[in-house]
Amino acid sequence: MAKYFKCFTNKNPLSYTCGEEIIFTVFAREDGKNIDCKNVKWEMQGDDGKKINGKAKITAEKPLTLKYYLERAGFVHLNCIALDGDGKEIEGFDPLDSSAGADVLTLSYSDCLPDDFNEYWAEIEKTVAEFETQVVCLKEKDRDNREGFREYEVMVKTPFGRNASGCITIPLGGEKYPIRISFLGYGIHAAYYEYDENKICACFNAHGFENDKSDSELEKIYGSELSFYGFSDEENASNMTTYYRGMMIRNLIALKYVKSLPEWNGKDIISVGGSQGALQAVTVAAHDRDVTELIAYKPWFCDLNAEAQGYLKGWRPKFAEGLRYFDTVAQGMHIKCPIQIHCYLGDYVCPPKTVMALFNAVKGEKQIKFVQSARHSYFPPEKEELDGAF
Repeated sequence: MAKYFKCFTNKNPLSYTCGEEIIFTVFAREDGKNIDCKNVKWEMQGDDGKKINGKAKITAEKPLTLKYYLERAGFVHLNCIALDGDGKEIEGFDPLDSSAGADVLTLSYSDCLPDDFNEYWAEIEKTVAEFETQVVCLKEKDRDNREGFREYEVMVKTPFGRNASGCITIPLGGEKYPIRISFLGYGIHAAYYEYDENKICACFNAHGFENDKSDSELEKIYGSELSFYGFSDEENASNMTTYYRGMMIRNLIALKYVKSLPEWNGKDIISVGGSQGALQAVTVAAHDRDVTELIAYKPWFCDLNAEAQGYLKGWRPKFAEGLRYFDTVAQGMHIKCPIQIHCYLGDYVCPPKTVMALFNAVKGEKQIKFVQSARHSYFPPEKEELDGAF
């Protein structure tokens, strides 16, 4: 097992108030046991604009103790890195990213809905509803010696642009089943096959390309075209030219197709995704009222204007007029089904403040779970899950 840091706070990290002292206690660990770390570089940076840093020594008996207080509602991000004698990061010693928040239930959307938001999406919903479902390609598969399922890849025509393209598995039990539709994170990825003997499982890729190629093969074919897709300032200036318009229309067409399957029970649909997939899952739930449950892991694209208000920066396109129609928080305001959100407190691709803005914007039934010290693509060896018992 790698060496790593373990962080504790003096109370639930979501329960502080502004001005209250936050105490982080950091141990160096290996195989669940405290160890020495002679040189630790640390930094704390808050949504209130303060930043402090330093170096320290950790021993098995004496951890690092750091204190911070937030001057406004938000989060403070703690980062720790283990250094060798030359001041270089120690390979095989996982860095630490943890957070604690103050008055997190007051964190709100840093923007407002465009005046024509509802009109814009009503037109998209109308286009999808009136568009006749047309299967462009359907390929039966026989994968991994899986018995008891029908497996196939499908491409479905869309009103314009690329097809919707995904992988579907259907149990062969002769029953009517709920639908579980899932979407993928940022990048050039083929859809994958999921199996559940009690559900129709559908997974659609973000770009409408074929799913019978590896990600490396797709990268060779589409890498130039899709390099940093969705980050073009010129495209994002308008809600008609941003890449996310076509992506979301493909997703809505994809779900419309899956609902046409005779094996669907006609009443249950779960929309699921992580990161960019969560953006897609939330948007589909906002504009297809048949969705009955929504699960969003580390949701991306939340509260795009937060950085202009001084909150810690995430990784996403620069705020632009056309993107305001696709902000995950804006979409979350329009969902009617229950939602479960998963937030990683060390994730500064999708900063905790922006995820809390989504949670606070949802008007209906909702739940949020946190993982301390988890980053966007990293779970700590000693995973600490926290319920948002709000």
